[in-house]
Amino acid sequence: MTVGLQLPSLRRPPLAAGGFVATRWASGEDKARMGDAILAFVARGMPRSGWTRPLYNRLSQMFGFLAHHDIHGFWQVHFASTAGRIAFLEQIALYPCWGQPTAVWSDVEREIRARILESGLIAAYRAQERQETARAEREQLAHLLAKYGGPPHGELPSVAIPAQHVSQLALL
Repeated sequence: MTVGLQLPSLRRPPLAAGGFVATRWASGEDKARMGDAILAFVARGMPRSGWTRPLYNRLSQMFGFLAHHDIHGFWQVHFASTAGRIAFLEQIALYPCWGQPTAVWSDVEREIRARILESGLIAAYRAQERQETARAEREQLAHLLAKYGGPPHGELPSVAIPAQHVSQLALL
């Protein structure tokens, strides 16, 4: 399991209750408090220790997310890997925040989406994923070289590319 990126500034300033419209089931204060909890979870790198039932209950009803059977399935899909975290953040970034804030949490969704977009967090996670891929590929190469033998001193042999393929490579 990968460690998520931490971005404390995502939590500042705290969400103001006055910026959210009450629904039949939740006050503006409830919305601000849960919005802050979601932002805090993301800002801490989406740690397993911070994944709670209230977060699951709310997030499984926001941004078009599905419950994935239970709290553990939701965790596995969205937070157990860097790729899952990227997909989670991208879904938030692309979600149109449907509905009237008197009936749904679209006002909270819009604020969280704006902070995610402004933070550059998606690009940072993509960079982390590239680093993880390169590290895994180097480990795989080292394993294969150890298993099948490699060139002396860790140097890779040069490969001659036939002339007919050089022009095709230039098109790429």
